[in-house]
Amino acid sequence: MTTAISIELDDQLYRFITYLQKSKRIPSRQVTIDLLKAGYHQQVRQLYNQYLKGEITFRRMAKELGLEYRQLYGLLEELNLPLA
Repeated sequence: MTTAISIELDDQLYRFITYLQKSKRIPSRQVTIDLLKAGYHQQVRQLYNQYLKGEITFRRMAKELGLEYRQLYGLLEELNLPLA
């Protein structure tokens, strides 16, 4: 399933995306999607580290990511983040 969204970018981020688009010769839409995924994966890793330290529960981590806890198992597997 795909969903169309509209985002406003500040000038610095817009220039960065434009640079990536030109230097890698890939569509700006794909660059934007890749950057969003990278940011999301970084957030997953931060929450994962909090979970490993016992600072948050597994269910809390799922909630923070907008997932059901069962969906989180698949995401962690996809990112090669083992459950301790």
